[in-house]
Amino acid sequence: MGHRGPRGLVGEKQKRSRPVGTLLRRMFGYLGKFRKLVAAGAVLSLIGTFVNLLSPIILRDGLNLLGLEGSTILAVFYLVIFYLTLRIFGWLFNGGYTWILAGAQAGFVQKIQKDVYDHLIDADLSYHKSEQSGDVTSRVTSDTDSLGIGIQVIIDVGSQLTLLIGTFIVLILISPTIAFTSLIVVPGVIFIAVLFGTVGQRIMLASRRAYGKVSGQIAENLSGVHIAKAFNREEEIAEQMLELNEKAYKHGFRFMILMSALQPLVRSMGIFAVAAILFVGGSLVAGTAAILTTADLFLGVILLSNFMWPLLSIAMMASQVQASLAAMDRISDVIEAEPAIADTPESVPLLDESDGIKFCDVTFSYVEDTPVLKNIDFHIEAGETVALVGHTGAGKTTIAALINRFYDPDSGCIKIGDQDLRDIKLESLHSNLSLIPQIPYLFDGTIIENIRYGNSSATDEEIFEICRLIGADDFIDVLAEGYDTYIIEDGKNLSAGQKQMITIARTMLANPKILILDEATSRLDAYSESLVQEAQEKLFAGRTTIVIAHRLTTIANASRIFVFEQGELIEQGTHEELLAYGGVFKNLYDTYYAHQGITEISEDIASVASLEVSRSASSKSSSVDLPPEAIARMKQMGMDPEDIPPEMMEKIRERIRSGS
Repeated sequence: MGHRGPRGLVGEKQKRSRPVGTLLRRMFGYLGKFRKLVAAGAVLSLIGTFVNLLSPIILRDGLNLLGLEGSTILAVFYLVIFYLTLRIFGWLFNGGYTWILAGAQAGFVQKIQKDVYDHLIDADLSYHKSEQSGDVTSRVTSDTDSLGIGIQVIIDVGSQLTLLIGTFIVLILISPTIAFTSLIVVPGVIFIAVLFGTVGQRIMLASRRAYGKVSGQIAENLSGVHIAKAFNREEEIAEQMLELNEKAYKHGFRFMILMSALQPLVRSMGIFAVAAILFVGGSLVAGTAAILTTADLFLGVILLSNFMWPLLSIAMMASQVQASLAAMDRISDVIEAEPAIADTPESVPLLDESDGIKFCDVTFSYVEDTPVLKNIDFHIEAGETVALVGHTGAGKTTIAALINRFYDPDSGCIKIGDQDLRDIKLESLHSNLSLIPQIPYLFDGTIIENIRYGNSSATDEEIFEICRLIGADDFIDVLAEGYDTYIIEDGKNLSAGQKQMITIARTMLANPKILILDEATSRLDAYSESLVQEAQEKLFAGRTTIVIAHRLTTIANASRIFVFEQGELIEQGTHEELLAYGGVFKNLYDTYYAHQGITEISEDIASVASLEVSRSASSKSSSVDLPPEAIARMKQMGMDPEDIPPEMMEKIRERIRSGS
């Protein structure tokens, strides 16, 4: 596994990699937690089976009684009452067995689902990144459901075997000849079982896959419906869906044809078996030396169905058991996987005095022999704000993931203060560290519940104050339900910027010792970004902060900038030092940062503004509509925007827009 975590089974085929005995022991180990229910169900099942065997015998005795001289209607009446009583008790016992089995099965599935879900939650982030989300979800849903069906089938096998053996014993007691004649159904049952277990299983699997693709395509089309509308592709995606539906229909139709053919085949096999019993049994009844009575022959015909259907059920259950074993094998992959990132017995909480971050000769790779970071060395002082810049794929986000200890480095170590991350309890580490990702994620619930996720003990007033500081209350207050607005499906009813504002408020509420912002303000407009930055200056003052950003306004205020290229730290220094150095950062600045428009204002632009003001008349501008960053920078240089003449203000705007 390494730091990349356990690998699950990916693909459509479900092949077992563990012995059947191991899988069965694990299945019955879960079922053992409900042993009392299972034992009670087994007792009821045995009683019900006994009643099912006894009922046709009562019918035979009734027929024999009618043939005896001196039999009375009262005797027949009592026999009928006894038969009805048996059938009622049989129905009650079988109903109780079904009810108890359903309870045990539900508890069994719930227990396995909980274990699988807990293991998935505790699994490394690398595990989830290496698995398809649909495949991971199927471990908790369809695989556990398949196990539940398998357990029901396995328990039913015991009941069916009891009925099968009991029926055959009664047939032998009636007539060994009839008993062995009933075995004529065995080849037909085996043929049906093989047909259903091979051709039928393949058709059924193909049908499930086809309908799975239909479901996936529906979800994809609905999530991207705005793109389809924007490019006028509604008819195209409708045609694609029609094609998938037709394929699914064809597989479903083939399965329906197979089942339609099996039913008359089973009925004809039953008719043939009854004909054989009637021929053999009739010979024994009508012979010169009658061995059987007509009632015995009637009983043999009835018992034949009691013998044939359990045999057929057991044969057809084999494929269901195989599917359940495959599901147990897939679930075992999750349950047996040990997290690569876990606390050791020597792990301790993060000390209060531990602060600042050190990377000591760190090398890391997601794929073996393909390093993403190479021999990284740096030291971030406690309370310092450092910006990480570089081209896409340079390793910036990986730095954030390693600090969060989503992965461990291949070599070297990472420290907070003097404590190695490997020696810090994960719960303590994540309690003192927060990450604001580039792509915000919101949970189902209200806005205030999502913000309180950062600190469950926070009061409403504390949440309101945080939102006021970053300006999030501007859009929250105008919503119909305000802070009680329910967020649907990861914030579909909010804009990207609004979602990011909520995640920022959530992180601010957590009040972490160390903060990592991975393009956290990239989805905000310039005005919202300025509000967030002002709030951060207040709330995160003196807090160790790492900023990954592409906006000049975000990184220009950092005490130091680390420049990464192809997994290596190649430059570090202040904004001015790196520009003067003329290296990679200067190239990034010239090709990207310097052309970000009026949301970023450089010293040159501010100097131009100062020069224009000094040359202008003393009349005042009637309005100031420069971006907040421009106004703040001009005030830092001793300029009052209210004193700038209108004609000069327009020139400043033109200079800012042109980036000159």
